[in-house]
Order: sequence, then structure tokens, then C-alpha cells
Amino acid sequence: MGAAAQIEISGEKGGSSKPKSPTEANDSLRSTNLAKMLIAVGEGEFDSVPTDYDIYLDNTPIKDASGNINFPNVKWDWRSGSVDQSYIPGIPSVENETTLNIELRSDTPWVRSITNTQLSAARVRFAWPALQRQDDEGNVGGYRIEYAIDVATDGGAYQQVLLEAVDGKTTTRYERSRRVDLPPATSGWLIRVRRMTPNQNSNKVADTMLIAGLTEVIDAKLRYPNTALLYIEFDAEQFTNIPAVTVKCKARKWQVPSNYDPVARTYTGTWDGTMKQAWTNNPAWITYGVCTEDRFGLGKRIKPWMVDKWELYRISQYCDQNVPNGLGGQEPRFLCDMNLQGKADAWSLLRDIAGIYRGMTYWAQGQLVMQADMPRAQDYDYVFTRANVVDGKFSYGSASAKTRYTRALVSYDNPANNYDTDVIPFADLELQRRFGDKPTELTAIGCTRASEAQRRGKWVILSNNQDRTISFKTGMEGVIPLPGHIIPVADSLLAGRAVGGRISASAGRVVTLDRDTQAKAGDRLIINLPGGRAEGRTVQSVAGRAVTVTTAYSEPPSPQLQWALDADDLAIPLYRVLSTKRTTEGDFEISALQYEPGKFAFIDTGARLEERPISVIPITVVPPPASVTLTSNYAVDQGIAVSTMNISWPAVNGAVAYDVEWRKDNGNWIKVQRTGATSVDVTGIYAGAYLARVRAVSAFDISSIWKASSLTQLSGKEGLPPSVSFLTTTSELFGIGIKWGFPVGAEDTQRTEVWYGPANDLGAATKLADLAYPQADYRMQSLLAGATFFFWARLVDRTGNIGPFYPVVNGVMGQASSEAGPILDMLAGKISRTELGQDLISEIDGLQDQIDALDNILLYDAEKTYIKDDIVQQGQRLYQALQAVPLNTPPPNPTYWLDVGQSIETANGLAQQVATNTADITELDGVVTAQANSTNTLRASWREDDGAGDLADAMKGWDNTAAIVTEEKVRASAIEAEATRTTQLQATVGANTSAIQETSSALANTNGQLSTIWSVKMETTTGGQKYAASFGLGLQVDPSGVSSQFVVRADTFMLLNLANGTPVSPFAVTGGQTFINSAFIQDGTITNAKIGNYIQSNNYVAGSTGWRLWFDGTFEINSALGAGARQIINNNGGKVFDENGVKRYQWGNLAA
Repeated sequence: MGAAAQIEISGEKGGSSKPKSPTEANDSLRSTNLAKMLIAVGEGEFDSVPTDYDIYLDNTPIKDASGNINFPNVKWDWRSGSVDQSYIPGIPSVENETTLNIELRSDTPWVRSITNTQLSAARVRFAWPALQRQDDEGNVGGYRIEYAIDVATDGGAYQQVLLEAVDGKTTTRYERSRRVDLPPATSGWLIRVRRMTPNQNSNKVADTMLIAGLTEVIDAKLRYPNTALLYIEFDAEQFTNIPAVTVKCKARKWQVPSNYDPVARTYTGTWDGTMKQAWTNNPAWITYGVCTEDRFGLGKRIKPWMVDKWELYRISQYCDQNVPNGLGGQEPRFLCDMNLQGKADAWSLLRDIAGIYRGMTYWAQGQLVMQADMPRAQDYDYVFTRANVVDGKFSYGSASAKTRYTRALVSYDNPANNYDTDVIPFADLELQRRFGDKPTELTAIGCTRASEAQRRGKWVILSNNQDRTISFKTGMEGVIPLPGHIIPVADSLLAGRAVGGRISASAGRVVTLDRDTQAKAGDRLIINLPGGRAEGRTVQSVAGRAVTVTTAYSEPPSPQLQWALDADDLAIPLYRVLSTKRTTEGDFEISALQYEPGKFAFIDTGARLEERPISVIPITVVPPPASVTLTSNYAVDQGIAVSTMNISWPAVNGAVAYDVEWRKDNGNWIKVQRTGATSVDVTGIYAGAYLARVRAVSAFDISSIWKASSLTQLSGKEGLPPSVSFLTTTSELFGIGIKWGFPVGAEDTQRTEVWYGPANDLGAATKLADLAYPQADYRMQSLLAGATFFFWARLVDRTGNIGPFYPVVNGVMGQASSEAGPILDMLAGKISRTELGQDLISEIDGLQDQIDALDNILLYDAEKTYIKDDIVQQGQRLYQALQAVPLNTPPPNPTYWLDVGQSIETANGLAQQVATNTADITELDGVVTAQANSTNTLRASWREDDGAGDLADAMKGWDNTAAIVTEEKVRASAIEAEATRTTQLQATVGANTSAIQETSSALANTNGQLSTIWSVKMETTTGGQKYAASFGLGLQVDPSGVSSQFVVRADTFMLLNLANGTPVSPFAVTGGQTFINSAFIQDGTITNAKIGNYIQSNNYVAGSTGWRLWFDGTFEINSALGAGARQIINNNGGKVFDENGVKRYQWGNLAA
């Protein structure tokens, strides 16, 4: 016998009954996952140990500057990366987690292949966003889901290793992890997770199950020598995903000079060449470390003795020198704060690091040499004059004006912005007035200071515009100057007087030159010494060619060595060697770039940069040619007689080139390419009267007046050019493509004229373009969709003869594309690039900081000082500091504090009202910026009081929050003005949020950019998924033109009105389709049309006027024939009636 059945007996009294209220069970599932991470921070032994203030989780420190703990219950341990460091206790395994967040469904198991056979186990992390079930009476309770884990080894059959269930209720995300031990394998494993309980797919059951992550585990105790380690452990409840962990500390130690203090940046005594281990961020010694370190650098190929450390020592001292920081203080000139995170090309990396100190790296004479663009102990290394250069010839050059940059936009890593990239500009106003605004962008590698980034930008702009180059060939002495060396070049032709030559004799302080000079006391005489280096001495007196200097040279000068004379009124230009190359003839070819030693003070302190005079040649005008003569001849080329006109003139003294122009029969002047000869030929001329003119051009690009020839009759080609062989058009998006062909015999064509007009009338057409031969196509752009034009074309030859039009009468019709699909795609892409489009696409997050800031308001502390704009609470009032507040100065105090709102808080409730205003005027790089900000915040929050006390409730946070924030900002400077108003309404219940944000902004700057935006964005977040809708108006003006937009972001767009209280929509767009109830279209283009009933003319009267076409194929046409007569054509045939309505003619079905 079984147990007695339990019978439930219930009853109720008569009369009305009261329905039962639904109930909801409490949450019974709670995540208790701990995240444990072992992070390899860097290679090598680090110098310092971080603290809670230096370890960041998602860019937030564990403990803030005020000592407040941002993340409670965080544990961490540190190893500096020494060779004999101990392992970190509590980490018996190496784990690598991959975040997945993939839904697990009962009809689709989740399978993952693992090929790393060194693994000991795998840990699967499950997650349930919510788990609950509602019965038919509305009661909400828990739910049960069963699942299993199977493992297949080396391609074998699956073996079940886990079968369990989750049973309970939760309204928030619940996670759990399960470890799966992996058996030995040779090729790997397959892990399969199956959901046994079917998905309900009902809104009454929340049963979504996720594979949140997979962790690969290797059980071991590892010390990781020479690797700095950070172990960190925290509660997973504090984060939705694994946070990014960053550490701020002094990194690895490098080899530095034994007499160098890298913290104080001082050098003691004379360096003996020995090294020591110490932390440094001097880029010179980081270069040395990368070159010589054998664990990760080039040390296996480059030994320490192969690196020029003595030059690096000089560079490092230059890097450590203090310069103004732009804020009234001093700072080292160059620092290298960079994080090498992966492999890189060695040469590229050395070049990038050398770029920090404006250097270059090259291999020469068995050493790796580093040179920097910096002041030198000696001004020059070796002198070159016309006496020691092949043929005495120097070749000069410079960059195009198109590459003369006048503004630099320098990107650097800003510590105040979590080391994200910021951009700081530098502009040279004088260069901008000369060349216009030509920006260039560069990345300051290893730079974390705005002042250093600006110095780098100044150097780039200045060096880019000091771009005079020189190249020449010399003999065996070309091996002396290496790349980076400074060479004076004494070119007497450029200078305008004798400034260089060879020594005739020397005796003590007296040097006899090989030619007469204008040397005087106070000038500097630079001489190449027998040891292969140049030295300069001040001139004391001059007697003919004998020059006496104030101090003897370090070694006696030898005859035939070179000299150069540097004077105040005529300086010897200096150049930095870029390259030296051995030619096949045994000579050396040297290329060098302009070097100005005065630029360094300009870069560091803004000192005035004076231009050195390098020539005394006066700028004069050259005379025109004495005469210009025209002659003609002809020759046979491939069976065709070709006539040629020759224009000649006598040479002009002082001219280096000539400009030539000619015309035929009073036509337009035709320019010939500038030439250095005294004659030019023009082939393929036609018979006619010709006139030519020539002008001379000096070495300074100054032209003479024109000299014209006599009007000369020349015989040449007879007739006009032929017409084009064909002319066609193609339809394009907002444009028309035009193509044409050239017939045989049109080889002397100069250009093609294309004409067009809206009507097929050549007499009313206008010229569209002149297109040089042999171009045979053209695109007419920026047209309306479906725009139609007619086109004609004709040829013009090189002598100005004009051929006939093609076609002769009717033009070739072309039409712009009217297909809607490509046009809509183009417009969508264009709108998304505007400021309005980007604003509507972005998420609502602009004022969340202002809402969150209300949580951080602390009670006033008399033992603390406060700075301007700090907010504190005193009683139920909130106060904002007007200036720096000393100790024990509590509010209310109108001298120091401004009452900005109210805050009322209980254990389970909070109400706040805050209104803050800030105003400031700042100056940066000479630009004064005025800005003001006004913020008004209303906030109400609630949380459940669980009886644990106020402290426990405060740590719990708020369950529900409603907030309204309005922020108004204005900013104005000499180059820009901007005003923005943003209002945000937000309501949050648990993890679900609804928000509305309205933004209005106006911007104007001196670059011609104007923009105004008004937008409304709506956003909800539920179950971790965001949904959004928005619309806005925008007007934007920039150098590309003016554009205005009205954009709606929604699944359905509809116009709605009420007719007798009933909603009616005349127009709607949904699912990519447009629906219109009634429409009147003046002019329309339809690619495809479907008629559901009939289509007719607007004057249709059955059997009388107009026409109608039915969907069944019936077609009635009532056409007027004059004098009141008409005809009818339909599916039965046709009839003709006279003006009295009498039928005169019928065809088709005569009985109809």
C-alpha cells in the first residue's frame, strides 16, 4: 500500500470574493566568482614597486589620491623581475581566459577545440542574466536548468564529465565556474557543453544561459626570472567583464654611465667608459640598451664596443639639459616614456627612438653611430670650396612650395588623460602669411609632455623650411665627413666675391692665401688642417694676401690645404651631411642639408632667429634679346609632310633661361616650355601670319621685358582639323560620362572642346571644357538625378585651327542616373560623416559624469584645505569653493563658499539638487581662451533597507535612480567660438536604464568652419542590450561647401493626424519601404511601377476625353482631332467621331 493521499480542502464564505495578490520570491542565486590574474608587466628587472595608487583597473586606481579605496577587497602581489625572484604564493597554475558571452541553447551544443597539449585543465564560466518563472496567477519564482559537459580526447568519442543544474531565482547576472580536468592527449581535446532543459521561448520564463568565458589552465609553480610580474585578485561582482589592468611605475633598468645619476640627471667628474644598471628614461641610453641587450635587442649581433657610446654620452647630456616648460618652470629637454609591446623591425625601432632626440643612426667604420641635431662643441668638421670639388661645381636644390609646412599637429600620450593620445598644435605665423596654412601631422614617440611635443613640432616646421640642399663630388677627402657632420661650403659664385681657395704658405700665425680677398680684422679664417679637421681663428690683421690670426692653429697649416673666410657681412653657409657615396669613377658624392646653429635657441626659448647673409650679389634685371627671327621648313615623317617653325634669338649676357610665346593670325598667345637654348622649334604648323616674342630670365628668376619678332607669313599645313570619330555618353551617379575618339590624321591635335546645352540646339550650347590631347573622356559632375543634356565636340590643333562640331545637327543626349538605390546609399554615407550624423549614431553618455559626481560629495572636513570648485556637504546644503579654502573655514562663508544646492539622504532614500557655475580665462601658446560652464542637476535615488545599518546600505549603492541634468558651456578664443547646451533625463531601475538627451550646439572658427546642431536622442538598456532612437537638425559650413540635414534614426517614420478621433497616416517609412496614401507629383522618374487598379490622365471622362489603362489590359484613349472631333481606342478596337458626335470610322470589333 502507498502513502495516504493528501487532500486539500478549502472554502470561502458567501458574498463577494477578493482576488489573491501575486507574489515574487526573493533572489536565491548570487555570484561569488573571484578573478585572479598573473600579468607579465615587462621584460627585465624593474626599479620600483607600485602601490595601490599606481595600479589601475579600467583606468581607475585601486586607491585615489585622497586615500579612498575605489575597489575594496583587492589583493595583489609584485615581483620586480630579478633573476632569482621567488614565485608568487597562491598561483599554482598559469591561466589564460578568453571572454565569450555566447548563448547556450538546448538545440545547439557549444563546442570548443583545444590544441595546446600542455594544459592541465580548462575552466568554463557560465552566466545567467536573469533566471525566473511566472505562473498563471502572476507569482514569480525560481527555475531549474540542467546542463552537461563532455570531453573528447584525440578525436575520440565524447565522455560526460559533469552533469548538474542551476536551480533558483535571480534578477541580476549570476555566474559560476566549473573546472574540467583534461586527460593526457597527443593532439588535443574537444569540449562540448549541452543544455538539457529545453529553451521555453516565453516571456513568462527568463532562462537565457551564456558561456561567459573559457580559461586554459597549466598547473605549475613558475618564477618567471627576468620578468616583472603583477598578481591581482578581485571580486567579479565589481565588473561586468575582466577589466584592463595597468601599472604606473619606473620600469626596467638599463645600462647607464657609472658617473650618471639618472634621477637627478647629473654627471659627476670625467666618465671612464664603465657602465652600471639603473632606471632611466633618457632616450640616448635606451638606444644603447636596445643595441646591446642580448635578450630582446640586438646584443647577439652588436657588441658594446661596436656602439659609439662617447657620442651617446654627449647626446644624453643634451637630452638632460633643462629648458623652459611653458608654465614658468624647467624640465629636461627630451624624455623617452614608451612601452614596447611587441616585435618590431630593428632599424625602424632605432630610427624611431633616435627621432626623440632629433637624431640619425647609421653604420660607419665598423661602428653603429648616432648623431643628433644639436649644438656642437666645434662649429664645423671639414671645409669644402671650389678648389677641392670636382669641376668646382656645386648643385643646389630645395623642396617644392607645396611641401612647405606651416603648422604641425603633434600627437603625444597625455598622462592627465590616462595616457590616451592628445594633439597639440604649433603654427609659424610668418610662414603662414607667406605660404598659407599647410598642416602636417606627426606622432611624438615616447612623449608624455605637451611642452616637449610642441618643441618637436617647432623643430619639424623650422627644419622643413630650412630646406636648401647641396650636392657635389670630391676626391679621397670625401671619406672624412660622415653623415651628421657639419661642413662649411665656400662657393665664391654664390657669395659674389672670393671666400675660399687654397693656402700658398704659412708661418706661425701668418697664413698666405692664393688670391686677393676683402678680409679684414674680426673675420674668421677657417682652414682644413693636416689631421683632417677644420679649425677657425679670428683675423687680427691683413697685409695683401698674408693674413695674421690672433691665435695659432692647433697644428701648422700645410700648403695646398683649403681655406674659407667667414665675415659678419658675408657668412659661409653651413650644411649637415646626409650621405656620402663612392662613385664608379673613384670620386665621392656628398649630399648635405642647410644647417642653422641659431635655431636651437629659437626652439627651446623662442629666441629671435636671424638670417645669415650668404651672398652679396645684387638682384638686377637682365636686358631682353636684341632680336627675334622666324623661319620655317618642312620634312617628311612616315609619308606625311610636317612643317616646322623655328624661333631664334641671340644670347643675352646674364640670362640663364628664356621664356618663349607665339601666336598665329592674331590668335591667343601659346607658351613654349622655358629653355636655356637660343632657339626653339614648333612642329606641325599651318599656313598663316605668325608673331613670336622672347624674354630673358636671370639666375634669380627675374625676367626682362618681351622682345617681339616681325609679323612673318609662313607656309604650312592647309585646311582645318577633322571632326571626332565618335561621341558617346554614359549615365553616372549625379553625373554624365562623356567619351570621344580621334580619327586618323589628328595627331597634331592640341585640345578637344566639349560643348553642351539643355536643349538639342547647337546655337544655344555653351562650352563645357577644353581638354588637352590625347584625353578622350570627361565626367560632368554635381548634377541633379535624371538631369538631361545634349553634347557636341570639336578638335583644335597645335596652331590654333578649329575643326567642325560633331554631331553636325542633333547633339548626343546624356542623362544622369535616376536609380534610387545607389543615391540613397551615397546619401547615408555622406550624412554619417557629418557632425550631426556622428552625434545621432553615438550613445548617450555625455552627462553621466555629472550624475556620478554626486556620489563623491564628502562632508566638510575642518582639517582639510580645498581648491577652487571643490564641492562639500554641510548639513543638508551643498557648497562650492570660490577660491582656495584654508583649514577650519567651514561654510556658510560667502568669501570662500557658494551655496549650490541641497542633499537629503536617509538609509534608503536620497534627494539632491545642485546648480554649479564655473568661469575661467586661460592662455596657452599665446592664445587666450575664455570659457564658462553652468550645470543644474536634480536627482532622486532609492534602495531597499535590509536592516544592516546605514554603512552597509551605503556600500550597497542605489537600486533605483532618476536624474535630470542640464549643462551649458560657452568657449571663445581668437580662433574659435563654441556654445553647447545639453539636457539629459535618466531613469534607472536595477540594471535597466532609460534616457533622453537633447543637445544644441553652435561652432565657428577662423578656418571657415561653421556648424549648428540640434538633436534629441532616446536610449534604453535592458538585459545588457542597448536600444536607441534619435532625430536632429544640422547645418554645416566648411571649405568643401554648405550642407544642411534633417535626420531621423528609427525603425518606423510616420506622419499621423486624427480624422474624427481616428488615427490616420498619410505617409510612413518602415522596413526600408515607403508607403503613401495619396500623392501629387509635379515631375517624377520611376524605374519600375506596379498598378493595382488603373492609371489615367487627370482629364479623363469615360467615352469623352483623356485616357485610362486598367490592370486587366483594357486601354481607353479619347484623343482630340481638331474642330471638336475625337477618337476612342480600347481593347475592342477604335472609333472616330466628328464634332457632332457622329461616328465616322470604326475598326476592330464592329459590334462593340
